[in-house]
Amino acid sequence: MKPVLAAALLAALALPAVASAGAPIHLVGQNASYTLTLSKVRGHSVTGATGRLEFNVRNTCDAYTVSQKMTLLIRNQDGTLSRTISDYDTWEAKDGRHFTFLLRQGNGTSMKVEDQGTAVMGPKGGKVTYIVPKGRTETLPPGTLFPMAHTRTILEAAEAGKQGIDPPLFDGTSSRGAEHTFVAILQRRQPQHDRFADLAKLPSALVDIGFWPRTEKDDEPDFRTQMRYFTNGVSRDVRLDFGNFVMTGKLTSLAILKNACPSSHRRPDRASAKG
Repeated sequence: MKPVLAAALLAALALPAVASAGAPIHLVGQNASYTLTLSKVRGHSVTGATGRLEFNVRNTCDAYTVSQKMTLLIRNQDGTLSRTISDYDTWEAKDGRHFTFLLRQGNGTSMKVEDQGTAVMGPKGGKVTYIVPKGRTETLPPGTLFPMAHTRTILEAAEAGKQGIDPPLFDGTSSRGAEHTFVAILQRRQPQHDRFADLAKLPSALVDIGFWPRTEKDDEPDFRTQMRYFTNGVSRDVRLDFGNFVMTGKLTSLAILKNACPSSHRRPDRASAKG
């Protein structure tokens, strides 16, 4: 869906690793809102676009509950407007073993369930059982990560001074099972002044992520995104590449939520599937 800047990614991988003591990674509960604006078009099918992204995470004793809503208003070449809404809800066990997902898309008036089901993982791989599409199952390769664990792995790699990682991901947004991902860690930044006080004391990393189907040999990813990740899992400076147009997301509001689990009952928020 989007071209890969292969030369840029290879150049990033060629950079020498930066030694790091490694800041602690603590993924937090959050309510984050982003204003989306059109930054680039390819071709002539889209002439304008605006949007909004809401990203909410609840951090409980054993799991993360995530709710994401994206609204896009697109002006087409013929002057017509199309409104697209995507609602995405997940529950992810912190031990990396279980994941439930629901993806609905539509125009707000009419919403359709595109993907829904559950996934389980073990040391030898896993399995997805779909409710929608009905009766569909997919196997997951060993090492497949669910979304919050994927985020944690990216942050840990950045803190370790790595320039790139390629873990398989299953996030429930496709009926094809796990995807290949390639994450280029382009820049690390020490804490600096930020309008959001919760981010001002945290290091961050600029990352570029490409997503490919496992079953296809294609140089171009289905989807590509770039963002600056902070060590608490909050992102800003978001770039969403949809292929024929690119949106940038500006973080406009942020609330860090208290952990919903008493400290005496908390599990380490690290996905490590065990037999």
